[in-house]
Amino acid sequence: MGSDTANAVDTVRERKLRRAAFLLSLMLYAILIAVNLDPAVTKAQTGVAGERPLGMPTQTFFMALNTILFFPIFWWTPSLMKLQAYAAQEDRSFAAILLSSVFTPFELFSLFTSVSDTTPQEIRKARTIAFLGFLYFAALAAIWIVLAARAGV
Repeated sequence: MGSDTANAVDTVRERKLRRAAFLLSLMLYAILIAVNLDPAVTKAQTGVAGERPLGMPTQTFFMALNTILFFPIFWWTPSLMKLQAYAAQEDRSFAAILLSSVFTPFELFSLFTSVSDTTPQEIRKARTIAFLGFLYFAALAAIWIVLAARAGV
């Protein structure tokens, strides 16, 4: 009977985590898309891509492009939250390291590498998705910086 109660608690916790992750993802996604409505952003985008990229108004083009490029946030955010929940169980705070004023890349890297082969498959998968997500979003930022610099924006 104790095992059934523990399973029920885990199921409720998992549902709450999924719901919170979806809402956070949706909020971040909306912000990342809505930023395209700022005239200063549209001016920079026009400097990079021209007045009518692919025959579309610049703002429409970049909203569509960002809708596609930022969609992986719906996999990335839940994975980060799973890692945070696992880190909290292991008495390590993923959020504290991310938000720390003395944050170093080594500390973040140690969280990814501390997930060993003995941890549950779901946590290892979350680690991989989170790490690849960091690389993906860093690559998007780097590409934008290069394009904007080349355009003189």
